[in-house]
Amino acid sequence: MSFKDLNALLEEDAQSSAVETGPRPHILVIDDDETIRMSLAALFGKRYTVVLAASAQEGLAALHSDIRVAIVDVKMKGYDGFWACNELRKVHPDLPVIFYSAYQDLKDPYQIINEHRPFGYLTKDGDRRRLIEAVDMAVRLYGLTREARKLVDSLRES
Repeated sequence: MSFKDLNALLEEDAQSSAVETGPRPHILVIDDDETIRMSLAALFGKRYTVVLAASAQEGLAALHSDIRVAIVDVKMKGYDGFWACNELRKVHPDLPVIFYSAYQDLKDPYQIINEHRPFGYLTKDGDRRRLIEAVDMAVRLYGLTREARKLVDSLRES
């Protein structure tokens, strides 16, 4: 995707999204490629607070309760994205994880679904709109899940 295409997509996204009030949701990007991290920060920076991590361990250290979704590269130096997903879920079991990778053949897709339950698995050379839609949907879903858990907890207390 060229910078011209990225800018057009960002402008279209800014025009189509409603103005939100209150704090912006946080998303976590874990990728060892600085270019990818910076492009995702530019892509999502107007709508979300983007937390960047260059490794699986950095991503786990950067995780906090306001993170609504994690975009995770699968193939990284050191621990891979699958390890990161498992570790993130130990801390936040309901956190949507979107695998964002240039590699589709590292594991059998059924094995990935059964073992890691990703919210999505998108390719880096794919349509950025699909990534934007997946992140937006994951953020909304996680927000609703948190609200439902709070409601259930309050009902249990009463």
